[in-house]
Amino acid sequence: MTEGDPAELPGRPGPRLKAAWDAMNDATRAAFLPHLLGSTPAEYLADWLHRAGTPVSASTIRTYRRALARQERFNQ
Repeated sequence: MTEGDPAELPGRPGPRLKAAWDAMNDATRAAFLPHLLGSTPAEYLADWLHRAGTPVSASTIRTYRRALARQERFNQ
């Protein structure tokens, strides 16, 4: 995945997050990704996904973020 390419999520998202991602169109993915990878509260993102009809828990989002951070530290 290249920077800004909304085709795939980086890392290894869990099945619920992957399903929510797959349900989004490219424009929505491009808008959502900076929030998912940034500092937007996981609770806010979980609520947004729930309202969009693809529920993902805040804890799933936090777990995904922690795994990405570990992967990034490992790859440095």
